[in-house]
Amino acid sequence: MQKRLLLLITIVIGFFTSLKAQNIDFKWEKDSINGKLVDKIAMSVPFTIENKTYRFQFDLGANMTLIYDKCFEKTEFIKNKKTDKPMEAAGHQVFTIDNQNFSVGKLKVENYKLHGLLNFEQEEACGVVGADLFQNKYLIIDFPNKKAIVTDKLKTTKKIDFVDIKIINNKPILPLEIDGKVYHFQYDNGASVFPIVSYKKNFQNLIESSEIIENFNIRNFNNPLIVKAIKTNKEIIIGKSSFNTKEFWFTDEDYFSFEQQGIDGIIGNVFFLDKTIVIDFKNKKFGIII
Repeated sequence: MQKRLLLLITIVIGFFTSLKAQNIDFKWEKDSINGKLVDKIAMSVPFTIENKTYRFQFDLGANMTLIYDKCFEKTEFIKNKKTDKPMEAAGHQVFTIDNQNFSVGKLKVENYKLHGLLNFEQEEACGVVGADLFQNKYLIIDFPNKKAIVTDKLKTTKKIDFVDIKIINNKPILPLEIDGKVYHFQYDNGASVFPIVSYKKNFQNLIESSEIIENFNIRNFNNPLIVKAIKTNKEIIIGKSSFNTKEFWFTDEDYFSFEQQGIDGIIGNVFFLDKTIVIDFKNKKFGIII
């Protein structure tokens, strides 16, 4: 019991955010995959630059904020893009633009080195708001009210169950307990379709002994990908909160290079849709208001 108490930190603090707190309202986007309508397939947020607002995907699975240059061909700032250093993201060449000012909702960002994908377009959005914008800050995601809050200070009268996490390449990595074993899964709010996803080798016994109930052909930054689901009934424990999942998703190969990153997979938003979560990028903690 003492060991468990050391691992979990439940604190009572206020939901006060400093005067510098900035709100970002998000919208759920819907789409069909394999003929199946998904009501909450992605979270979109308003991204404003040069007095014009564009729709961006809110995606903590992206370590950096990216713009898609085809959306911005008529803008002035895009003329300053540089491709002098070879860099790729999701198989596409990356360019940079120095000293840019923009806003995401009420979050103002100044003198930022903006990254983008060269010769890239996607109908659903003009870019992604990634985890880089929230480093050394508190990010609160209030799912029921479709609102995110970014702040330097946190205070609340509500109970928050915090667990220690890792930050790898700007992204939050959470400890999940499954069948008595602790795994490390990246929380990715851009992965709204799947409650939990890994790769076959990592959960081979579970996958090979279970029935495959679904196959999704999806695209990740326009790259084709097949994700499969098995029928299961697993309890997922994060701190003092437990969640049940009837499906476990996986790829045949380690497509997302989880093993190389030292993580076991990704969890999305499904477990938190009726909750408010707090990601403390400063002190490396993840909290659920209980």
